[in-house]
Amino acid sequence: MALYFDCILESSPGSVVKCLAWHEQHAALAVCTSLVEDDSGAVNLYDKQGVKESKTPLMHRSTPPTTAAWHPTRKLLAVGWENGEVLVWNDQEKELHEIPSLHMKPLSTITWSSNGSRLATGDKEGVFAVWKADARGRVQHNPLCRHDLGASVVDCVVKQGIFFAFAYLARAAVSGDETALDMFADMKKSANRINSRPTRTEGVTFYVGLSNGGIHYIDEKGLNNECLKLDSPIQQLLFNKEKDFLVAISTDLQVIKMKVMSDGSTEEMESVKFSGQEGKAKLAWAGGHLLAVATSDQSVRLWDLVNGDNFALLLDENMGFEKGESINNVSYLPGKGVLSAGTSGGRIAMWNSVAIGKDSKVEAEDRWKLQSAISLEIPCNILKWCPNHPVLAVGGGEGALLLTEQKMKWCLSSTMVAIQSGPRSVAVDFIGRKPEKESTLIGLGLSPQHLKQPLNRPSGHIEFETTIPYNGIAAASEHIAVWNGKQVSMYEITSSAGVFKGSFECESSINALHDQSLFSVEQPKDPKDRPKIQVRNFQGTVKQLLSMQENEGGVDMMSVNGNFIVVGTSTGCIKIYDLTRREAKAHNNTKQMRDLFQDFGSFNQMSVNCVGSKVAFTYKHENGVPDFRVFVYDCERDRLEFFDFSTGTNENDDFENDSGPKTDIEQSKADAAAEIAGRYPISVHWDATESRLLSCEARITDAARNEIIEADRKSAMSILSSESSINRPLPAEVLVVSLFSTQDHGLLLQDFYARKAQYDQLIGLRVPNFYFSKSTSVLVSAAEDKSSEYVSDQSSILRQTMRDFVGLDESDEASQAAMLNFSYYLTIGDMDEAFKSIKLIKGAAVWESMAKMCVKTRRLDVAKVCLANMGHARGARAMREAEKEPELDARVARLALELGMNDEAERLYKNCQRHDLLNVFYQSTAQWGKALETAELSDRIHLRTTFYKYAKHLEACGDIAGAIPNFEKSGTQYFEVPRMLFDETEMLEAYIMKTKDRKLRKWWAQYMESTGEMDTALKFYQQAADPLSLVRVFCYCGNPEKAAEVANETGDRAACYHLARQFENNDDIKQAIHFFTRAMAYGNAIRICKEHGFEDQLMNLALLSTPNDMIEAARHYEERPDTLDKAVMLYHKAGHFSRALELAFESKQFGALELISQDLDDSADPVLLERCAEFFTEHGQHERAVSMLVVVKKYAEAISICSNNDVRLNEELVEKLTVPKDYMDQHQRERLLAKLASCCMNQGEYHLACKKYTQAGDKEKAMRALLKSGDTEKIIFFAGVSRLRNLYVMAANYLQSLDWRKDPEIMKNIISFYTKGRALDSLAGFYDACAQVEIDEYQNYEKAMGALTEAFKCLTKAKMANKQQQEIKITELKARIALVKKFIQTRRLFDSDPQEGIKQCHALINEPDLESSVRYGDVYGLLIEYCASQDNNDKAYHYMQELRSRLPTVTLSYFVNMKTIETVHRAVGVPLGRGVGIGNGDADKMKGNEDSEDEVTEELYDGGGFGYR
Repeated sequence: MALYFDCILESSPGSVVKCLAWHEQHAALAVCTSLVEDDSGAVNLYDKQGVKESKTPLMHRSTPPTTAAWHPTRKLLAVGWENGEVLVWNDQEKELHEIPSLHMKPLSTITWSSNGSRLATGDKEGVFAVWKADARGRVQHNPLCRHDLGASVVDCVVKQGIFFAFAYLARAAVSGDETALDMFADMKKSANRINSRPTRTEGVTFYVGLSNGGIHYIDEKGLNNECLKLDSPIQQLLFNKEKDFLVAISTDLQVIKMKVMSDGSTEEMESVKFSGQEGKAKLAWAGGHLLAVATSDQSVRLWDLVNGDNFALLLDENMGFEKGESINNVSYLPGKGVLSAGTSGGRIAMWNSVAIGKDSKVEAEDRWKLQSAISLEIPCNILKWCPNHPVLAVGGGEGALLLTEQKMKWCLSSTMVAIQSGPRSVAVDFIGRKPEKESTLIGLGLSPQHLKQPLNRPSGHIEFETTIPYNGIAAASEHIAVWNGKQVSMYEITSSAGVFKGSFECESSINALHDQSLFSVEQPKDPKDRPKIQVRNFQGTVKQLLSMQENEGGVDMMSVNGNFIVVGTSTGCIKIYDLTRREAKAHNNTKQMRDLFQDFGSFNQMSVNCVGSKVAFTYKHENGVPDFRVFVYDCERDRLEFFDFSTGTNENDDFENDSGPKTDIEQSKADAAAEIAGRYPISVHWDATESRLLSCEARITDAARNEIIEADRKSAMSILSSESSINRPLPAEVLVVSLFSTQDHGLLLQDFYARKAQYDQLIGLRVPNFYFSKSTSVLVSAAEDKSSEYVSDQSSILRQTMRDFVGLDESDEASQAAMLNFSYYLTIGDMDEAFKSIKLIKGAAVWESMAKMCVKTRRLDVAKVCLANMGHARGARAMREAEKEPELDARVARLALELGMNDEAERLYKNCQRHDLLNVFYQSTAQWGKALETAELSDRIHLRTTFYKYAKHLEACGDIAGAIPNFEKSGTQYFEVPRMLFDETEMLEAYIMKTKDRKLRKWWAQYMESTGEMDTALKFYQQAADPLSLVRVFCYCGNPEKAAEVANETGDRAACYHLARQFENNDDIKQAIHFFTRAMAYGNAIRICKEHGFEDQLMNLALLSTPNDMIEAARHYEERPDTLDKAVMLYHKAGHFSRALELAFESKQFGALELISQDLDDSADPVLLERCAEFFTEHGQHERAVSMLVVVKKYAEAISICSNNDVRLNEELVEKLTVPKDYMDQHQRERLLAKLASCCMNQGEYHLACKKYTQAGDKEKAMRALLKSGDTEKIIFFAGVSRLRNLYVMAANYLQSLDWRKDPEIMKNIISFYTKGRALDSLAGFYDACAQVEIDEYQNYEKAMGALTEAFKCLTKAKMANKQQQEIKITELKARIALVKKFIQTRRLFDSDPQEGIKQCHALINEPDLESSVRYGDVYGLLIEYCASQDNNDKAYHYMQELRSRLPTVTLSYFVNMKTIETVHRAVGVPLGRGVGIGNGDADKMKGNEDSEDEVTEELYDGGGFGYR
């Protein structure tokens, strides 16, 4: 709750405030005043505390000021005067600048552009000018533009610059805005230089309102355009930069809303006429697009310019306002959401905009809560909120003042709670009694006799006024002190009033109170001196000084609890003083906290427990960010403990790293930690009487809130479709957390709950209650406010009983102490001590409270003991039944239900995600809306059941109309709605007629039929589309023609069957057969035909009927020789092939026999199948005979027929003819398979033959079959998997017959297969062939040499039968290798010794068997090429002629380059065509060989496929 303190601004006597102006950024207030006595004017500057910045006015003129405006960013103040002067004060440079004389009449408006580069001025004569201003407030001598508008200028507003955003300009351009289109084009050209964030350009254009009702637009070029003309003068203008709205109000209270285009033109959108006093209206924005209007009547009107809603805020006499008081001014503080209004009675009305849920149905006016009236000493003519601070400036005819917001102060002691109810008022509520036992200690400032007198303070509430306005308060057991930084007042609190005890000067803003002593801080005047704590009596006399040491710094805070005071210093020191003696004495050694925290900034909160043994505190880091932990310093053991609200654990807990299974207690702690995690402490309080109990308020961090919201959103999206929505509750903003400070376990979580919306702040706690101040910023319902427990009827202090003490708040102290001990030991897990603490407790309420405590701690074992002591048999049974639930939270929730803790049960069911049990819980507590929502989102398996139960609930409540749709959603309306409305026939009939449901109409028709109303029944049967019932009723009514018509039209089988039985009973056989046929009841139709001799229809009906009916009809036909063909057909159709074949053979129906054979399978009689096979064989249908024999597994006969009659074999037939394994002797099976393979070979099915030969075990024949097929890939594969030497050789021989020269893979396989087949002589021959290819086709003697070498190796290793022949071949191969080697060496000699090379060539030519190894052409080619290269063309030509004579048919170009031949012939003068024996085709062939084949061959041999290089 906030209070407002007034501060009168210093000014000259008789000053009248003309205008007020706050700076947007610097919180500086300019007050323009005039003196009544001489009509002079002055301008003074004040800060937000109301301190005047200079003793003399900033400006002073003999004429009064009329208007003022601050620069948007700089401290430049422009002021207009009555005589037309315009002055600009530069507060930074302390300079005063005067704008050149232009205006001759009083200034009425001064407006800066949005960035302050231009200044607009207007006067009452209608002169309007725009000036260019620099950063120091100096303007150019001549204005940028000057206009004489013809009427007095009333108001001026600046038009905000347009957005630099693509989306904004694109929309404007599409709508036809040419300026936006041009800007959009410019932005696209420089898109890489434009910031992606939407920003505005500087607003340098203005809208001007005139006294003649006109509104003019002055653009950036200074051009004047009239936008609007009203019938009455303009009173005020406002511009909304968020929506680009211009709002104007005229003196006749007409408000016009205009849409502003990018070019400055306006479009009138809406107009509203308000009531009130004309000419006295004031406008203000009340947040976003909400407009507040004051018209000098008794309300403030608010108009939402977007959705059009409007409402009024009224004054309330109960809040301190007078009847008939009018509102003449308004101002709004955006940051706080406060709307203020000045009244004619000199009061300020404040409305707070309260927070509500987005789904709330609260009316708009109820969102604004009126505060108590603030009475002022001056008229409230002018109101201005400081934009950045909660300071309201008020001006009137008697000066100005500031209203400064101050947060309400409060304090708590062991006996009372005091709270500030006004600037000078205190409200006190008594919460306890002072201990009555005598004390042997002498309190500070008290006599022993005084201590012996018991103080029995009754509960109650008092309020009293203080002598000073105050901003600080402290309470002791029976006294209260208030202070304001300058003065302290002391009061003794009685049961009926606060008695003033004294007042004295004291400049300390940090004070504390204990009994009759006030502790205040004395700040040193000399920096060398150290701060001191003064101990004063109620008259201000200093009784004791507590000095701070040099390293302890100044005192930041003090806190008293019981007889101890704790002091926190600026350097992080903690000092505790014992106050039980006459003088304060140090209770512990000073503890320096800055040494323990590297980034320690300052203490944030601090409190000491009631026995002075422990201090709880929070601190801020050096950057001002609060730490997530609350710390407890144990001064007796010099130990520091903490509880981390970011994780919900203390320093001993480690739930995240504990990967093992958790016990129920550990899981309970982990769940509680997860709920608390993501917060930071904002307050810390020790209990006023219990030294172990500590309470904190913990606020959620923005990061944790956003994470939870995002997780809920994803969860909702996984359940709901994109069109569905659900309002999930947000995480609690603030939790109230209770902790136990233990000796061995640190700080342990005792309890936590969400702080209610109507609670503002935790004041403190005293077992068994928490105490809160009431919030005024949140709107709560009357029911919620009524449910809140106030300390007293007149109090604004809210009290909430601790969860462990619900029902025990009025019990005796022994019971409360036992309960507290029980809670303490239960928290630390010491069950023995926990039971000891309550063993003497007999009250059922105590045991019930302890059982509720077990819900919080999830200790079901303890809960069973509590239920037993309570005598709660039903709860004990529920606990046994709940043991079957696997989740601990589900079992605990059942306990919570038995104890009436519905909220806790709901939370537990949600936590363990037992939505089925949660649904049942909602149903049992009549929360049907939540039950249906839960079923629809998370428990859909029970959705229909939930609708059904809800419908039953509504029926029980008498809500028939509400029950019907829920019965429909549950799918039980067909039974439940007629049952429910059975006694209300008219309502039931109306419902049936409305729903148009066929099932319900059928039910109603049956009901009408049962009552004998056949016509009505027929009508509803027809509407229900129930042909059977229609036919049945028509037959009952004796109208078979109508029944036949219905049956024929609908074709309903049941209707047709019923009608057929009727016709059969009436001996109308033809109609009976017809409708039995329509009903597909062929058996009945066949029966009638047989009985009555309808042979012509019997066959057709039998063919349409079932196999059994066909067989019955066939037997009927079998009895007659002339109808055996029909019998055979029916037996065949019915699948009775054996009987069909027998009859076909008997009657020699060969055509039928052929048809039947097509459907025969192995289930038929083998004898019949053999007969069929014989039949087909005799008639030359060998393929069918084979098929029959295969079915009866006569494989030998079938294969013989195939072999003898050349039956065409395919893969399917061959597989059928394949004898299964283990069917006969293996030798016989192989023989049949070989015969089958032979048939395949004869028909050219080589692959099938290979497969069957393989199955017969004859792989050689299988290979021969493959060789005949020519399938190289399968031949290679089969040879590889067979692994037989002869097959390898056969495959290699086959591959050698292919074009292996162009396929390296074939060459590799040939070599591999010959090697694996150990046919080295054949491999040697293959190498020899390869060498010859290299010589003949590529002249590559090096590779030929390698091939011959490999051939020699293979031949030497070969084991030929004829050893002599082997030796001859080896000798020949050696000779060839020698010649090839000699040729290779000779060719190399031409590079080093050509003459020797020539000799060796001649020697080679003379070798007797040279042609078998080296071609003569290659030797002569060497000689010819060499001679030609030496220009010895005659010799070259000689060698050519010698080669031609040795080899007359030689083609010379095979051995010598064509160019060389041409050169030689040209040199010797012999024509080329003479005896050359080569043409162009040969030249092309040689070129192709050189370009392609040689390349391929080189690649093959370089791959090492033959093992030579």
